[in-house]
Order: sequence, then C-alpha cells, then structure tokens
Amino acid sequence: MKKRNILLAGTGIVLVFIVAGMLYTSHFASAVNQTQSHTASGAITATATPIPSTGLKTFQIVPAQTTASYSVYENLIFQNKPNNDAIGTTHSVQGSFKIRTGTSPLVAAMNIKVDLSTLQSDAQRRDNYIQQHTLQTDTYPDATFVSVSSQGLPASYADGQTVHFQLTGNLTMHGTTNKEVFDVQGKVVGNTITGTATSTIYMTDFGIQPPNLANIAIAQNKVVITLTFTATAA
Repeated sequence: MKKRNILLAGTGIVLVFIVAGMLYTSHFASAVNQTQSHTASGAITATATPIPSTGLKTFQIVPAQTTASYSVYENLIFQNKPNNDAIGTTHSVQGSFKIRTGTSPLVAAMNIKVDLSTLQSDAQRRDNYIQQHTLQTDTYPDATFVSVSSQGLPASYADGQTVHFQLTGNLTMHGTTNKEVFDVQGKVVGNTITGTATSTIYMTDFGIQPPNLANIAIAQNKVVITLTFTATAA
C-alpha cells in the first residue's frame, strides 16, 4: 500500500508539472501576441523631386563582402532556452545605390534585393520551418528595399568620414510592401563604401504569423534586420 501511495504521489507531482508547464507556455504565447502587436504603415509614394543627373556616382553591392541578417527573440521552452536570439544570415544580396560627396551629400536610388531562401541559422530545422511555413520562400523568395528619401546627412562630406543617417523607403516581402526606416552608418574610402543599415520590423505587418510550434517554440513578432555591406564604384 505504501509503495502504491508513493507511485500515486509521484504521478500527481508529474501531472502538476505538466499542467503548470502547459499554463506557462499558454500564458507566454498570449503575452507575446499582446505585447508584440503592431499596425502596418503601408507603402509610401516617392517624391516628385528629380534625382540630379550630375555629381552622383553609382555603387554596386559586393555579395561576398555583404551580409543580410535577421535577429528575433524566441523562447525554446523544452530546450531550456527561455531567452534565445535566433539569428539567420545570407550573402545572397544584390543591389546598387547612388551617392554624392562633398557639399550637400546625397544618398539616392538605393535598390536592394535579398534571397530569403538562402537564410541560414544555427539550426537546419528552424531554417526549414521558416522557409516553408513562415516566409514561404517557394512563393515569396525575395525581399526588396527601394529608398525614397534620406534624413540626417551632414552639410558636407569628406573621404573617410563616418556618417550616421536614416534612409526611408519601401520594403517588400511576403507579397506586402510597407514603409520602413533604416538607421545607416557608413563611410566612403576611395571607390569603396562600407557600412551597416538596421531596421526593426514586425512580421504581422507583412502578413506573416510569428512561429509558434505547439507553444513550446515561440518567436516574437518583432524582428531586427541588418545589412552589413560593402559596395564598389560601378
């Protein structure tokens, strides 16, 4: 009888832990959905101001020296990773932009395309899930960004100077286009430009549901996307 009581007590403890775990995961998933809601801004129309035909130099992205990445907070409950940043990267980046240095510097006509189907993290299972169920890269393989305006450029620019400014434009992914603002830092040295561009986006703005695998692997809606780039004069 004593042995049976011990077994029953042990079973009860296990059930308590299971129920508690289910309640926790359900609460966490609900909390993620509530705190990460966001309203999409929609696409913006380019201004009618023409881009100057003189003084601008075209630069092409160098894919081998450029990395596009995402970073999203996830809770892998049953892997004991409650505070994990999932990071995926790719070098499959193409594009170009125009700049003018000297007095009244200008950054214009940026057009960047990233092959999302080539994103890789530290877990192939995650990558497969994201490509098949989240980004659906068979249907929407690319993300594109087309600049519309820039803000915060200095009054003049000298070769080798690091500048910090914002670039506003239209980001298209998963069949949806929204206005996004990238925080850019970079410098020009001769015929080469290096820098980083970072923005925070929300999956639901693009019709994407944040991954939630049975409430045991849950990703937030908010995603930080970064382009670390090198470009050379065309």
